[in-house]
Amino acid sequence: MTEVASPLAVGLNLPTWPLRDRSYATWPEMRALAREAEAMGVDTLWAPDHLQRNVAGERIGFWECWTILTALAEATTRVGIGPYIACTGFRNPALLAKMAVTLDEVSDGRLILGLGSGVPERDASWRAFGFDARKPVTRYAESVEVVARMLREPPVTFDGELVRTEDAEVIPWGGRPAGPPIWVAGQGAKTAAVAARWGDAINVNIALAGSSDMDRLIGIARQACETVGRDPATLELTGWGRVVLDTASNAVAREGCLSGSPADVAATIRGFADAGLRHVTLYVGDPDDPSKLPALTRPMLERFGVLLEAIRAA
Repeated sequence: MTEVASPLAVGLNLPTWPLRDRSYATWPEMRALAREAEAMGVDTLWAPDHLQRNVAGERIGFWECWTILTALAEATTRVGIGPYIACTGFRNPALLAKMAVTLDEVSDGRLILGLGSGVPERDASWRAFGFDARKPVTRYAESVEVVARMLREPPVTFDGELVRTEDAEVIPWGGRPAGPPIWVAGQGAKTAAVAARWGDAINVNIALAGSSDMDRLIGIARQACETVGRDPATLELTGWGRVVLDTASNAVAREGCLSGSPADVAATIRGFADAGLRHVTLYVGDPDDPSKLPALTRPMLERFGVLLEAIRAA
């Protein structure tokens, strides 16, 4: 990933899903947020890979992930970019590897390839768009293997239960010679083992709000490494958290969220880094927004700047 000065990189998601008033941010609005975040010193910017979901009885949509990321590559110059996370059930994995190398070329080597299995029973995208929801973990394991091998040891012929390729190779090759880093999501034993087997980093789906959450993340990663016979020191740890900021940039107490003054939250995040966390993606909301994963707005980004300064000063 893009080199950063801090021992812990900090990322934000662009608002590709509905804002609190149920409107959608336009691309010019997202572009302005991205450039402001980059100037502020945010290390990575992400786009989620959903198409439509049902939330509390409401159908919501998302701007398409890879289209936004391609525009983001041209709109920015320094910040790392990537899908948070690319669902391996939505695209042929060999094609996904080719897309990743192409975007690494377009972004001048700034892509981080986040991969996840998706959860068909919780994501209406699968049924609505006609994706094959059979055995998502099996598909995940096979897809991640194909993507990783195509980025590391092409050509790839693979004859799996759900995924097949024949002499597939990424031509032309662009971006970094070794390809973009692969961050593989995992929480359950099977998906975490996929991450430990093929990932440069594991992204554990636990909202980090305190040291006990970090302990769980470490435990999952270590057990996964033990399962596949990998040294845990070779697998980077990444995660995510929520922060709800008042007008003074203090984090409001809310279950499952980071809370306290900017210095307090910075100290908690510094503790994550001391425990081995390499990157944290934060969702930034305000006290009037009940969403667990609020879409970023300019006022929230401005308030977040105070917290980011405290994290950098820590």
